[in-house]
Amino acid sequence: MVLFFVLCLQCLRAQSVQNWSSQNGHSFKGTFIRMDVQSVTLRGEDGNEITVPLAALDAKSQDLAKKEQQLAIKNAPAFSHKNRYLRFSIYPKTTWLEVEFLEGPKVVNNETYKVSMTFAEIRPPNKWKSIKIKEMMGVPEKGRNDVTMRLLMENGVKVKFTVDVNDKAEVSYEFEAEEIPDGLPKLDLRTGIRFPKLLAYDMDTQSYKGTLSSTGVKFENLPNVLAGYEIVVDNRDSKNKKVPYYEKQTRGYGAGGFTVKAPGKKDFIFEAPKNSEDGSLYIWFYSGKEPFQGYSIRAGAAKKDNLAAGPFTISVR
Repeated sequence: MVLFFVLCLQCLRAQSVQNWSSQNGHSFKGTFIRMDVQSVTLRGEDGNEITVPLAALDAKSQDLAKKEQQLAIKNAPAFSHKNRYLRFSIYPKTTWLEVEFLEGPKVVNNETYKVSMTFAEIRPPNKWKSIKIKEMMGVPEKGRNDVTMRLLMENGVKVKFTVDVNDKAEVSYEFEAEEIPDGLPKLDLRTGIRFPKLLAYDMDTQSYKGTLSSTGVKFENLPNVLAGYEIVVDNRDSKNKKVPYYEKQTRGYGAGGFTVKAPGKKDFIFEAPKNSEDGSLYIWFYSGKEPFQGYSIRAGAAKKDNLAAGPFTISVR
């Protein structure tokens, strides 16, 4: 239990950017990472982590660190792992997996990738009912090269989720429904990563506003503003397709993998199993709109009646 507590405390996910002050009046913006008896580790807005003595912080910041620690312990992951290239944590009730890729003390792309789970019953005439997790069964089981977590859903279905823990610059996971009670309707089980929008249409200015522009971008200027932003669709056996962010999309794409490209960032790569029968990926643009207005990459079985898929691989390079 002590080892488990230490592992959780060492790999707690960051909360939100907050103001921290030292005894001599120096201020610093950062997110709480972890805390021990003598020090606090924070992540700056540049992605770098710094560790400062607890006694060096002023009284207000010390109290803030203690509150963040208690919150982190309360929301601690069921399992955490770190190697030279990445760290990940498994959260059974929120997201199944949170991954950060590392270059020394710095998080690559200054981003945490969250793999969420969707489980639903499909009742005629195609009405979907979301099913929640009732509880985690036991504790995660650590194998030689992987860790497995089992979950009991509210409708009695038992789901197994397995993640590799090898010393690699990528993380792989797979999932399956191990036990399904009789009499249930058709089921759907998948995981996915959601990417937020960069721009959205503003009716007042008749332009696109967002993280890339607070003043607004006219439609005809989108190719220039979004130059270098694109999604590469891996069509397995055929030629890859590139989807620029500024192109109007009316449908998603199924593929063996997707590479998300953005200026100044390393490529994010999401790959399906080598054998197409073991699973596939699908990209869905929110409301069928442009990629820059948000999209998600969903991982699921190749056939709708199969509730097992993987391994899916995530990397940044």
